[in-house]
Amino acid sequence: MKEQKDFFNSVASTWDEICNHDMIKVESILDMIEIKSGSYILDVGTGTGILIPSLYQRVSKSGRIKAIDMAEKMIEVAYKKNKYHNVSFECGDVLDTNEDEIIYDHVICYSMFPHFQYRKEEAVHKLAQKLKVGGKLTICHSQSREAINNLHKGVDDAVKEDNLPTMEIMRKYFLDAGLKVLKEVDNTDMFVIIGCR
Repeated sequence: MKEQKDFFNSVASTWDEICNHDMIKVESILDMIEIKSGSYILDVGTGTGILIPSLYQRVSKSGRIKAIDMAEKMIEVAYKKNKYHNVSFECGDVLDTNEDEIIYDHVICYSMFPHFQYRKEEAVHKLAQKLKVGGKLTICHSQSREAINNLHKGVDDAVKEDNLPTMEIMRKYFLDAGLKVLKEVDNTDMFVIIGCR
């Protein structure tokens, strides 16, 4: 995990130039999630805060967004880019945080789930527990599963084994965590699974 954190810290300042996110696809994924005004959202592995402006538009001023990432340099970049009154930032491992005071309407893992490495099943269980009844867990990428897995193989040793599981495995993780699967998209454009507690 340390190696992985070091890698993301080392690329944080140039991440937005080297990593291209198709915002049209990102917006269509967020439309699928059906975020309501006033929602409380946990943005897991926020990176440089790619989702934050779009999430802010959806939750409006009455909602709240918490952005968490294990790489402090990523959090620094995200914070500089996103100065909203109702967005908070935390550096840490989401699987090791315990929050009693906020239960979320949405927990979103955009373009980061493979980086849970050997803790993927545990991640789904723990993230599901952070949801209100009726809350949604979304794991999504604006690229195909194949493209994501091939990309990681060639980037750096720290992430070369960080694979996105098949939809079949993801569905099992969701069901085992007590989530009802609402939507599955696994095609050449994107990978999305949405579950409801």
